[in-house]
Amino acid sequence: MRSQRVSTAVASFFRSDVAGGVVLTAAAALALLWANSPWQHTYAQLWDHAVRLDGHHLTGFTTVRAWVNSGLMTVFFLVVGLEIARERRDGELADPRTAIVPLVGALGGMAGAGLLYALIVHTGPGANGWGIPMATDIAFALGALALLGRWVPPGLRLLLLTLAVADDIGSVLVLALFYSSRTHVAALIGAAVVGAAMVVVRRQGLAPAWPYLVGGVVLWALLAVGGVEPALAGVVVGVLIPGVLPGGGPGPAGRLEEGLAPIAAYLVLPLFAVANAGVTIGSSILHHPGATAVFVGIVVARVAGKLGGITLACVAVVGLGWGRLPQGVRWIHVAGGAAIAGIGFTVPLLIAEKAFSSRPQLVDVTTIGLLAGSVVAFALGAVILTIARKLTSTADPDRGTVPAGPSTTRGENP
Repeated sequence: MRSQRVSTAVASFFRSDVAGGVVLTAAAALALLWANSPWQHTYAQLWDHAVRLDGHHLTGFTTVRAWVNSGLMTVFFLVVGLEIARERRDGELADPRTAIVPLVGALGGMAGAGLLYALIVHTGPGANGWGIPMATDIAFALGALALLGRWVPPGLRLLLLTLAVADDIGSVLVLALFYSSRTHVAALIGAAVVGAAMVVVRRQGLAPAWPYLVGGVVLWALLAVGGVEPALAGVVVGVLIPGVLPGGGPGPAGRLEEGLAPIAAYLVLPLFAVANAGVTIGSSILHHPGATAVFVGIVVARVAGKLGGITLACVAVVGLGWGRLPQGVRWIHVAGGAAIAGIGFTVPLLIAEKAFSSRPQLVDVTTIGLLAGSVVAFALGAVILTIARKLTSTADPDRGTVPAGPSTTRGENP
């Protein structure tokens, strides 16, 4: 009987939002411990191990780490694409008045983080890293909200989820447009043709997922040859796979997301964290040219840039009467969620690998900056949401939510 209760509790944990964040945090901690242990040489030996086929390096995929980052991470981006499509179909993105707030908030957060980083770093070796602090990490952010539990109204989770998804779309575009190198036009034209073919297949109402998955493999290969991050093919495939059949029945997208989401959360992202978070911390890590500016820029951008950019953008769009906050969400909750949105690791680190491809020392500094900024962002968000909990003393103690208050049709929120 006790073993049954334990197994039920374990299953419940791994179905919760907090589980992904805990596993990802543990993976990053493992990488740091490994890279700073007496066996640190084995870390580099494994992840920097050369990958060869018939004695030759594969173009763009020279190490085990490169295959994790651009190969295995395709599964993560596929799940992101499926999630985007689901939110557009059934979630917060389906209601334009509610969806516009996190969408504009995501743009504000990206702009605020990028501008602050650019102002701090300005010129020098780290100037190209302005795109690094932009992205919010969905797994970490939702895990953080789940840890805070009763301090968080349900509407804030929906707001932050939609914001993080929109943030991912924007960051993926930044990665594709500004951090792609050695582009080959013929391959990119081929990728565009494959993408267009998948759109045609979608419009024909073809139900099975396999044509899109096969097309995604071809698209991945063409993007790799074309010089664009190939893992982005996953987003395209995820958005295109039908969620609803022409007759109204459920499409394959839901089943695919249900099957792949645990793989992305508990295998792909932890492997990515272990492969990339292993930085050997020493007194000289900030002595490299531009290192201090990059570290400070990332931490300040992730904390102040995200908090200020998201909050101001949301205030603007609601104040103009274009959108409304979810039920039960006050402005202090928005500020707390904006601080939590400063948590980011996976996509920012992918951008860092591209931005500082010729300066691996700055990638190491970026990793430390992202981890430090995420810790500060979580602490600040927890403080703000704790204050919000005390201020909203009329909350139902059994449910831990804030009463909804009057309906807002012109953007006024209590």
